Amino acid sequence: MYEKIAISILIFLIFLGSIWFLYKRYIDYHMIQTVEKQPDIVFSAEFHSGDKGTYKYSIGKKDLEKISEDILQELSYSENYETIIAVKWEDDFQGLVELNMKDYTYNPIIDLETLNNCAKDIGLDEIKYRSFDTANIHMPKYFKDGYTFFWGDWRDELCYLVKEDGVWNMYILYSSDGRNYCYFIESRDSEDLLFVESEKSISKYKIECTGYKKCTVVDEENILPTENVGVLDFDGNIDMNNKNQIVYYDAPVIYIYDCNMKEKMHVVNQNLFWKELLDMKFSQDEKYVLYTVGDIPFFWSSGYRMSFFIVDLNTGNKIRTVKWKNGDRFYGIDW
Repeated sequence: MYEKIAISILIFLIFLGSIWFLYKRYIDYHMIQTVEKQPDIVFSAEFHSGDKGTYKYSIGKKDLEKISEDILQELSYSENYETIIAVKWEDDFQGLVELNMKDYTYNPIIDLETLNNCAKDIGLDEIKYRSFDTANIHMPKYFKDGYTFFWGDWRDELCYLVKEDGVWNMYILYSSDGRNYCYFIESRDSEDLLFVESEKSISKYKIECTGYKKCTVVDEENILPTENVGVLDFDGNIDMNNKNQIVYYDAPVIYIYDCNMKEKMHVVNQNLFWKELLDMKFSQDEKYVLYTVGDIPFFWSSGYRMSFFIVDLNTGNKIRTVKWKNGDRFYGIDW
């Protein structure tokens, strides 16, 4: 009697499990078909096989295409997705470059020597180049008719670089006493706002331009406390969209925080047992988030083993699109 009941329960559970598996496969397939319409993920990497460069990755086709032989570090899409700004840190050139996403040609913007001359003019230390090292120019972005980036390993100086009458000039837009991880500049109602993720918090500032192309920040407002970043990674783990929303991780949950409503929304759980969450990127239509998770290496003997996840912000459905191999090293990612 009890044996028949147990068998019936087991069969019922297997049936439910099969239904759930088929349903999950269906919604995953539908989600992939929709996400495929978004621009490709771009990243730079050096693979354990010896291949290296800058690549674009198609989520739907799971297709990897090399778009540059060079490892373009700290890369970032332009607002219209037509170009990428990045740091080239190779023996033949060090400095900022721009990659055209139509024909994959790139042009140097400014070299390290010129950048160092600009830095000395405003009292900043030089950045020295060493082979087989990562760049100490972090998160270059387009801003107005110039560029912004963190200067130095601690990212305690956010600089604004602009060409004036044919001459490059650098200004300190934001300065702090501690380490920073990432920043975002958003235009809201004819004003520019700076959001900075630091060791202590995510803070908002208003950017004021007091003279011709000379800008600074005022009116600090702390928005959220900062989650610890990875031991081997200092790029921060937040992103911001055009709706003034921040996606961030507060273990074990990924949240969306609305800066206007001052409310947070649960997106999805992501447990990190012997793993660390490393990157977060909104999709172009802001309906999805790409986030990367790194397996912590045994006794920190190497870098993270990376996995790419996509989560639907409406349903909370998540998919691991790819898990890379041990020894694959990444230098920048954007979506």
